Amino acid sequence: MATIVYSRALNLREMSLSVLPNLLSLSRLIGAGVLPFLSHIPRVAFFFFFLVSVSDFFDGWIARKFGNTSIVGKCLDPIADKCLVGSVYILLFLTNIVPFWLVILVITRDIGIVCGAIYLWFRHETRSFVGPILLSKVNTFVQLGYAGFMLGNAAEVWHIALPHGICVVAVLTAASWLSYLEIFWQRQKYT
Repeated sequence: MATIVYSRALNLREMSLSVLPNLLSLSRLIGAGVLPFLSHIPRVAFFFFFLVSVSDFFDGWIARKFGNTSIVGKCLDPIADKCLVGSVYILLFLTNIVPFWLVILVITRDIGIVCGAIYLWFRHETRSFVGPILLSKVNTFVQLGYAGFMLGNAAEVWHIALPHGICVVAVLTAASWLSYLEIFWQRQKYT
């Protein structure tokens, strides 16, 4: 009897670890939907954004550490990332921290990448993923880092001036979008 209970406990632990990365991605997706509604409470928005952003690190780390990567996770994680970035930039616009054109640039880049990936997925029989490129990872890190610093300023957690932050975010966003356009063009052209 004890062996059966122990065996079931191990199975529950393994099952929990296998779905935990996807649950974290799902929580980030839901959190992204909540974030813009916190624009009138900067301190809550900052800490909520911090918690939701930290889940991005842990979902990937848990999936890799315990070998629990999945097709669902490979799709859900980047979508949750894109929704989080888009929603935090909407929040920054609503609090008069970033201009509208930057929000449009950030969101249209992400929509363009998702549409390009979906197009390639359905157009070609190989069903290969367009994985993240290094420039895109740097871009997301800078976008979220800048957003965190600006939300921290708004919440009066700190006062850090980043006078060229908007320019850096805009240039990296445009450069990574152009890199993906080149990848999509090459894959569409030769497959």
